[in-house]
Amino acid sequence: MDFATRRWFYLPLGCMLLIHLTHADFEFQKGVLASNNPGIMEDIDPQCWNTCSLTLIELKELKIEHNVDAFWNFMLFLQKSQWPRHYNVFLSIAQDFWDMYVDCLLSRSHGMGRRQLMSPRTGFYKP
Repeated sequence: MDFATRRWFYLPLGCMLLIHLTHADFEFQKGVLASNNPGIMEDIDPQCWNTCSLTLIELKELKIEHNVDAFWNFMLFLQKSQWPRHYNVFLSIAQDFWDMYVDCLLSRSHGMGRRQLMSPRTGFYKP
């Protein structure tokens, strides 16, 4: 009998939780994603950051200026927008950016991004 009583207690509680989650505004998540670590700027590779930002403008065919500042202003607009669709677009673009950025960092750290051209006259690598 105790099991049936507990079951009927948890069923409405679970339903209320699901209803609140479907109508939730995830401001907390937006705040966490928007917070900057004070030391984060020293860890960013500017070449990969800029290249990935500009590449995403081209790949996603965004109707914004073709520069890094315009891209990140657009991303902040999407992140802080009250429309859920804008926030979903932000998450999608942010995931694509993160994938490209990590690939760029890995290729640079393993030397694949630092290939040098061979000089046609001397046959030696140019530094």
